[in-house]
Amino acid sequence: MYLGYLYQDLFLIFCYLFLKFTQMAQALEINEDKKSEKSTRSFKKGHRRAQSMPSHYIGKQSQRYTRNQENDKTQVSDKNGDKTHRHVQLPASNQRSGCQNPPDFDAIEVMEDDKDFEVPINEEEMMQFEGIEHSEGEEGNTDVHKRHKRFWQVNWKGVHFTGLPAWLQDNEFLHSGHRPELGTFSSCFKSIFSLHTETGNIWTHIYGCVAFTGAFVWLLSRPANVMAWPDKLIFSAFFVGAILCMGLSFSFHTVQCHSENVGRLFSKLDYSGISLLIIGSFVPWIYYAFYCRAFAMSFYIGMIVVLGIAAVVVSLWDKFAQPKFRPLRGGVFLAMGLSSIVPALHLALTDGFKWMFDYASFHWLLLMGFLYITGAAVYMVRFPERCCPGKCDIMCHSHQLFHIFVILAAAVHYHGILEIAMKRLEGGSCSEQLIEQSGTDKADIQWIDEQLRPY
Repeated sequence: MYLGYLYQDLFLIFCYLFLKFTQMAQALEINEDKKSEKSTRSFKKGHRRAQSMPSHYIGKQSQRYTRNQENDKTQVSDKNGDKTHRHVQLPASNQRSGCQNPPDFDAIEVMEDDKDFEVPINEEEMMQFEGIEHSEGEEGNTDVHKRHKRFWQVNWKGVHFTGLPAWLQDNEFLHSGHRPELGTFSSCFKSIFSLHTETGNIWTHIYGCVAFTGAFVWLLSRPANVMAWPDKLIFSAFFVGAILCMGLSFSFHTVQCHSENVGRLFSKLDYSGISLLIIGSFVPWIYYAFYCRAFAMSFYIGMIVVLGIAAVVVSLWDKFAQPKFRPLRGGVFLAMGLSSIVPALHLALTDGFKWMFDYASFHWLLLMGFLYITGAAVYMVRFPERCCPGKCDIMCHSHQLFHIFVILAAAVHYHGILEIAMKRLEGGSCSEQLIEQSGTDKADIQWIDEQLRPY
């Protein structure tokens, strides 16, 4: 008995839910009809959906004659007894003043030629509507893919050099492919994946920054019995300088077109990064070249740091980034790099060139200097775009070559300081190295050493 009551209750609940779902379905159909009517009314004259409607419906003065079947149709029976619907023409009293001749739906003929119905089509609106309609019909993963594609899609076109604002005109030999003023950081970072005059400048130093970051992490992970923390600290000066230089460089070339103020700020940071790279490059070499000469080591490291700070101060000068000061920029960093000649002459006079090549990695230092000087010269004279204007707009212009020379020089210098560090650390104590070098536990008694060290 109780089981029968349970079945009865379940049946009533099922009927109740069925009625509710039926009402909800009818409500959804009504809402869909309203949405379709609203979208039909909102179609513009140039929209592709307008082609499927009679010309009487187009324009602000148009009148819709679509009604529910109960209001605008009557049922009639033919000879066979089949029921059909016929549209009823509205009386003239119910017509709006804007529509003098309401259409007779029974008399409308099928158009045989597209020329019978000419409506101007808005192609841009059609593409936008088709994109929305297509995305709604795709699966979820396709929608996500399309949204990502739209996110990374750039909304600008490359401009000619003459179309750039004055603060973006840096190299008149690069004619086309320049980015306009973008105004947002998101647009600037999206442009990394587009082809323009700064693409090579950005990616060369992105690769360099990632490579030196990986080498820095590898060096720090060496055990203490292989490399002690003072040596890791000395190498950190080089890696921090290289990573900051290349990181600030690709950041500048990425956001340079954001706005004038942002471009000026990152330009200063870019030149400051070059100064940090020069400082970081010479600190390890001076440290290991004068490993057993504390005073000379401290003096030359202090000298290069002071020159680097002076270069940073000059880099922060607003006019320093202007195109007319291009030779001055190259000259400042070239002079700072050539300051290494002074400690090199010191070693040549006290220890000789043979010792410098054997124990101070002087050949790697010379190669590094050659690469830096060559890159700076290419940058200052703007080769090869000066010889073939407009031919190197995207690839192989002077600034990209300068970046490549900087990466090669930094890699060569890293190999050189790693080699000299291994020789110094494997050579024993300073007394043992001096005895092996000169037969005494003191440095050579020559006038330069006597002036530069207190012992």
